[in-house]
Formats: sequence, structure tokens, C-alpha cells
Amino acid sequence: MKLINPLPKDASYLYHYTSVDTALNYILKNRTLKFNPFNAVNDPREKKEWDISPFVRMGLNLELKQYDAISREISDLLKSNAKMVCFCRDKDEAIGQWQPEALFNRGFSKPNMWHHYGNEHKGICLMFDRNKLNNAFQKRLKKDRLVSGKVTYSNKGIIPNIVNDPFVINLMSVTDNNSYINAIQGHMNLWFKELFLTKLVDWANEDEYRWIYLDDNSEPIYVDFEDALVAVVIGEGFASERTKEILRYCVIHEADVAILNWRNGFPVINNPGQPYMTHKHLLDE
Repeated sequence: MKLINPLPKDASYLYHYTSVDTALNYILKNRTLKFNPFNAVNDPREKKEWDISPFVRMGLNLELKQYDAISREISDLLKSNAKMVCFCRDKDEAIGQWQPEALFNRGFSKPNMWHHYGNEHKGICLMFDRNKLNNAFQKRLKKDRLVSGKVTYSNKGIIPNIVNDPFVINLMSVTDNNSYINAIQGHMNLWFKELFLTKLVDWANEDEYRWIYLDDNSEPIYVDFEDALVAVVIGEGFASERTKEILRYCVIHEADVAILNWRNGFPVINNPGQPYMTHKHLLDE
């Protein structure tokens, strides 16, 4: 059981919290994960329009409102077509740990994530193999536009650095539309981690990992995760009458299952199982 055994050193698991309806009606049913537009998330740093300070040639003599218009346009170009799917990670301290101490460091036992994204403990947490996810995404998306990585948490940057800052863009060499677009692309390539893989320290307990895809439009996309699902963790408030549905999908996806309860405020795994070995009969119902 991958949920109760010590985490191996070479483990590469990721966790996605969601509601029961979303899991059963979309993710597990369609075998897909949704890449949402970057500006659809709930972090103000990512959701709200960025204030980009442009440096232009002095001879242009732009007015303040023109600088503001350039800033808004660049922010939109940098964010509108960027889409991402987000997960939690296991902490490094979880490697080799036995339960119950190990549960404090596993990605499926974060009470704040259960509350905010797991429908107040009534939802589920999906456990994926990161390497298999990456292979599945690369098959269906353009590799040169797909990147992934751990999110870095930092409060640095509140005071802009005019010479070297992700929110300051150099447009001094721009002479036409092509050079303008190239300058924006170059800026994005240079500051990708700071722009798309950085959040404030207040979010650090999420231990987030994400894939980001640069598309040609602003519509969300749904990508097949193939055989990357490893386990389903059920929240303690999960409606028991829907258990059979979860078990059936565990059979289909060959995924382990367990319930995460909270005893005296501490996480505990209950009823771990392997439905693909014990509940194959559900496929005939």
C-alpha cells in the first residue's frame, strides 16, 4: 500500500484535492486533468493584473496613460494564454518515515487543503505518479511550451529592482511589432520561474508543484493522465453512499484507496485497500 508504507527515496508522488462531484463526473470519468488559465487562480499575485514597468526609448516621449496601457497589454500577453494544473508534494522529511509521524509530511494529509479544495473534508485527494503524469502531458501537448517544477515561496521583490526585476521589462530595442513581441517572449523566458513558479511565503504549507503550458488561446484544456493515478484518499466527511462509485473507479484505474480521518486533531489512515484486487465485480454492475 503506497499510502501507508514509508515513502521511498525515489518516490515522485503528487496530490490533487477536489470535490466528489468534480472527481466522479469529470476527472475519474474522463481520465483527464484540467489546465486552467493562469489568471483564474486564487492567489492575488497571479490572478490580478501585473503592474509591469516598461523601459522605452527616450525619444518616444510617452504620456503616463500610454505607459499604463503598455503595462496592461504586456501583463495580458504574459498571463492570458498561460495555463496550469496544480498539486501538493510530500515533504522531504517524509522519506523513510513510518506512520503516524509520517502523515504530518505527506501531501494527502494537509488539513487546510482539505478545507479549501477538498470540499471541507467531504471531497477526495487524488494521488498521482509525477513521472507518469509528465509523460502523459508531453504526449498530448507541445513539449517546448510545457514546463513544470516546484513552487518557490518568497516575499522578496516588494521593492522593484529597476535593473533586474521580473516586473520591469526592457523595450529599448523595440522598433516594430515583431521586436515588441520578441522582447516580451524574451522577458518571459528570462523570468519564467519568478513569474510563474513563485508565490508568497504565506502559501508555503501547500508545498505546490505545477505544470504550466503556454497555449495560443485563453480557453482551459483537458489532458489525459493515462495510468498516472496511484491512489484515492477519501475525506472523513465523504458521503458513504457514493463509496461504491469511488471503488469502481479505483478498479478501472488500478488505484489504492483509503479514508483519512482525524483523531484528536491528528491525521490517521483507515480502511486501506486495493479495490482492483478485491472489487473487480463492480465492473459487471
